[in-house]
Amino acid sequence: MVDSRMGVHVALGAGFVRVSTGSQDEASQIKVIEADAVERGVTIVKWFRLHGYSASHGTQEPALREAIEDIARGDYSTLHVTESSRLDRREDLDAQAEILLAIRSAGGDIVSISEPQFGRTDFAGRLVTLVAQYGNAEKSRKVKDDTYRGIMMIRDNRAHHGPLPAFWTTEGVRYAKQARCKDPAAVVDIYQRVASDDSLANLGRAYDLYPTSVKNLIRFAANHTGVVECSYTYRGQTETWAHEVEPVVESALWWRANKVLDANMSESRVNKGGRPVASPSNWISGILDCPACGGKLFVHAGMTPARDARSGKPRVPKPRPPKLRCGGHTKRRLSCGEFKGIEAKPIIDVVAGIFASDSTDILAFQRVTGNAHELDELHAELRKIQARLSATEDDDELDNMIAERKAIKARMEGFLIVPDRFDYAPTGQTVADMWNAGDDTVKRGMLLAVKRSWGMALVEREGLWGVAIGVAAEKRPVDEIGIVDLGNGLCFRR
Repeated sequence: MVDSRMGVHVALGAGFVRVSTGSQDEASQIKVIEADAVERGVTIVKWFRLHGYSASHGTQEPALREAIEDIARGDYSTLHVTESSRLDRREDLDAQAEILLAIRSAGGDIVSISEPQFGRTDFAGRLVTLVAQYGNAEKSRKVKDDTYRGIMMIRDNRAHHGPLPAFWTTEGVRYAKQARCKDPAAVVDIYQRVASDDSLANLGRAYDLYPTSVKNLIRFAANHTGVVECSYTYRGQTETWAHEVEPVVESALWWRANKVLDANMSESRVNKGGRPVASPSNWISGILDCPACGGKLFVHAGMTPARDARSGKPRVPKPRPPKLRCGGHTKRRLSCGEFKGIEAKPIIDVVAGIFASDSTDILAFQRVTGNAHELDELHAELRKIQARLSATEDDDELDNMIAERKAIKARMEGFLIVPDRFDYAPTGQTVADMWNAGDDTVKRGMLLAVKRSWGMALVEREGLWGVAIGVAAEKRPVDEIGIVDLGNGLCFRR
């Protein structure tokens, strides 16, 4: 890419940042890559942020494969990392080399800021790459060995290792942690209520837990056995040991509560089809905030009773008009009681009318003018051929590649550059087109994007409820010239 205002070549690249644990922060890597990219004249058009990904286990490989596909399409030509260990630390050096060769075969390059020669094809570059890959694998092995030494101390001390359910914690010195229940009364109460057929959702609201957390607590066998089965896998071998704790409930109560969970998992209770449980009933459900408590508003509908409330006579059930009602916050899911609910159809019609008639262009970051990208494609094709030359043994194929390389070099020598210019340009689609052609998922995504960028709130004016765009739920103004990011490189401006 060439900036016509400055007359300098600006390449396109992607940033690749990775941390292996949830407690680490990738912000420092991003800062270093951004500063280095400015010095190199590279525009970072895509970021890979892998939070909690272990390179020694290869969990980052899908992201690397995505980068290879992007490079092959010509989206960018360089992948920037702070050091090569961010890319790969697997002990399988062949797997590391295969990823590196795939990037080069696609026409791309690795830019390792701390290892300038990493990935280069000259002799020094190959030596640096081999040493770096071996060092990354050795670092991974050392971390595993050091971790295993600590695990052996935990095992020998019969200490606790592994996750614990709600209301359980560990205390004590390192390598000798002792698990204990910090609120036995609450645990006993939960078991008793589950055994009495109380719902997991109701218990979750009472104790500020998710239903799954309540289920995990009920299933935790140490609550009645007094023994936690700990385990650790090292080099394919799993070691187990027993960690003793103070039991919390009687075995009979534990058994009754678990029998209730087993009954709920029986074949007669499974979902028989219809709308998936996790799918919203309408694209506006869960989008707007409650004007009273700030919780989420959900669409509620149903049928009238099959019998008259006064006379008790049977009658034909009829659909009730859908209403927007407060559903509370994430865990509690309890209505605040202050917002009594309103008819959903007028709100749905207003929002649909706004988006279905909006002629604003959908924009995408793309090339506007120029042919410098064609020269970049020739460079990429030349690098691809050079990478394949060393791996080809067939003489005929080798002759063809040499001839193709000569032809590409001849085209490059006579190439006249017209500078590329990139900008957000119309895709030919409007907001109305996307809204009318999209399903509920697309519509929800558009609403959430507008809410994040401009603000969207349910407001009452002169006794009538409506939707205000450009105002946050707490009535503070939002930037009116903001860009609505729809994801996948698409956006639109007000």
